[in-house]
Amino acid sequence: MIVQVARQGGRDAVFDVPAQVKDRVPGTAQITVALTTDPKVTAQGRVREVSPRADPVTGTFRVRVGLVAPPAALRLGSSVIGRAQLERGPNIEVPSSALARSEGRSAVWIVDPKAQTVSPRIVEVARYEQGRVVVATGLQPGDIVVTAGVQALRAGQKVRLLGAAK
Repeated sequence: MIVQVARQGGRDAVFDVPAQVKDRVPGTAQITVALTTDPKVTAQGRVREVSPRADPVTGTFRVRVGLVAPPAALRLGSSVIGRAQLERGPNIEVPSSALARSEGRSAVWIVDPKAQTVSPRIVEVARYEQGRVVVATGLQPGDIVVTAGVQALRAGQKVRLLGAAK
């Protein structure tokens, strides 16, 4: 790049964020932007634009935050830090090795600790991450999920928990 032209008026803070962060910031989120050299200098902003494609090298998405009435100390080219309240959904993470197919849909095997048997449970996958799957619906806190050997299981099969007495 030889020249970059900036116009007077609105200013943006630009961030490169991983998909997990991008997907968890609500569209109406208030973003607090602060100077890295002086964190007391802050401005509020809202997400104005999110790149539809990840950077092929870093795997991050470019996010532009439009700043509302930034102080004079937040000059063009300043290094900034952004903070936002992320959505915390009822999602449950399981190892990717726990995911199976049942009735042509994503499923996991659930252990009934009293009967010591397994049964498949259909789940809705929110997203796939490296080494794990985030499940949006179908699991409850406290469910015991089989994480290895799921391809060899059948409904009603007797199992025992690893480390449990025989």
